Amino acid sequence: MPTSRDKDIAVLLLDAENLQLTADMEAFLQSRCSYQITCKIAFANWRVLGNTDQLLHERGYDLIQVPGAKDAADGKMIAFGCQLREFYHKAKAVFVCSSDAVMLSLCNCLLQQGLEVYRVVRHDNQVKVSKYPENGVAVFGQPTATVPVTTTQTDDPNRAVIERQLVDIIQDVGADKKSIALSGLGQEYLKRNGEAITKALTRLKLGGDLKKFVSNSKLLKLQKVNKVFKVTLV
Repeated sequence: MPTSRDKDIAVLLLDAENLQLTADMEAFLQSRCSYQITCKIAFANWRVLGNTDQLLHERGYDLIQVPGAKDAADGKMIAFGCQLREFYHKAKAVFVCSSDAVMLSLCNCLLQQGLEVYRVVRHDNQVKVSKYPENGVAVFGQPTATVPVTTTQTDDPNRAVIERQLVDIIQDVGADKKSIALSGLGQEYLKRNGEAITKALTRLKLGGDLKKFVSNSKLLKLQKVNKVFKVTLV
């Protein structure tokens, strides 16, 4: 159960066009965090979501209207979240509720503000929450709640972020959710982040070589199968 820490709070940011949360799901998220979720903000073009705005308003959400343009809710939520400290000085933790990969940039921005970040996504008809960029996942509705997986095992926050992104890709699109061709991993990273993985590694001073990065990872293993390099979860 949450405990109070001198009125420090948690904030929930919801892309309502991408993800819907029930009251029970909110209670589940609250159980993962020691700060009370005091502020809940939802972003959407409410004109196309029926009575969703009324339902969320009744559950205490602040509603932010965005125009009916593609990815408008994403952009507004990211811009708002990156200024979160200006609006909520007591915030210590943030739930980023959206399955869109572009929200990783918001998660990174919130980390840089010194906040605890929880990423909430829908995958395979389940709502999952994980503390970003760590790799422990809890699934709403499962009796045991926690799915044991490996952790980042690194003191380098930049390496941890990249590893988290690569693990997410493998778990989303990899063969049996456990492995993927090295070339496919790079292509999917570019598709999700709009930046080549080699460029991201260079920018973050991680060497710029994906093969070497994977070889040095404690979460990923590089194997050569029939002349094809594959990346497998450890």
